[in-house]
Amino acid sequence: MMTFSRLVISVFVPLMVLTTTLLSCQDTTTTGAETQQGKVKLDSCRLSDTTSFVKSNGERCAIYADANIIYPLSLADKASTEQLQRLFAAFVLNAPDSLSLTDALRATVSNTLHQYDFVEQNVDDQTTEDDGAQVVYNYNTTTTVTVNYNQHDIITFCKTEMVRKNDHVTSVTHRYYSFDLQNMAYIDLHKMFRDEAMADVTALLRARLLEQNKATSDDQLNDMGYFNVDNLSVTRNFYFDQDGVTWSYLPSQLAVDAVGEPQITLTYDQLAPLACDGSVINRLH
Repeated sequence: MMTFSRLVISVFVPLMVLTTTLLSCQDTTTTGAETQQGKVKLDSCRLSDTTSFVKSNGERCAIYADANIIYPLSLADKASTEQLQRLFAAFVLNAPDSLSLTDALRATVSNTLHQYDFVEQNVDDQTTEDDGAQVVYNYNTTTTVTVNYNQHDIITFCKTEMVRKNDHVTSVTHRYYSFDLQNMAYIDLHKMFRDEAMADVTALLRARLLEQNKATSDDQLNDMGYFNVDNLSVTRNFYFDQDGVTWSYLPSQLAVDAVGEPQITLTYDQLAPLACDGSVINRLH
């Protein structure tokens, strides 16, 4: 069992008192969390990181970051396993090449804490130590990585990030990352479509968006909250399933927050004529 020991660090810096607690990340094979899908053997890791500080006005902010991550444990051989784990760390965990998978998993939660660096500090006053101030603000970030697809030598991971402030959900995003196990590579758009076909894919996405919303014009889509239809594009945020390829757009990327994350699915029959040589689309069509 892989275990990171409990670590408590207390550091004084100007304007805040920072306390960080890193809990354990465990290979959970003994609890039955290990799963087998397709060719990739998977396992799970759960980590937590917490930080608190007292602002110069006496208000305490508590920040919690949690991660529940399914990651590739093994493949056919050691070399393939290492390749897939490097791809997973680089794309899904956004880790530099210098970090091992273990360190990349640990960094996932600690890095999320930096998104709260915007919290305003008063440079005229300094807080020297924790004086027992009551927590005024609770920030919680939960990162969950699951397997969305694992067939035909393609594996897709979905990373869901949810942010809460004082138990109120302020944002939820889903990002997808697919890997070709035959070529051991991240699947980007240029590995799927001919360069000159991107405009055709965009046109198909626009037509399908109109169809699924029962709209006949961009103006009608605008009335529904799709404020950015003119800039609709073929993004890297897509996943595979039995029926086709689905593009998922982040909140405020294509439509107002109230619409959520619009998804547009194009069938393999629609996409096959636009596929490049060696495209994974040909494998799925």
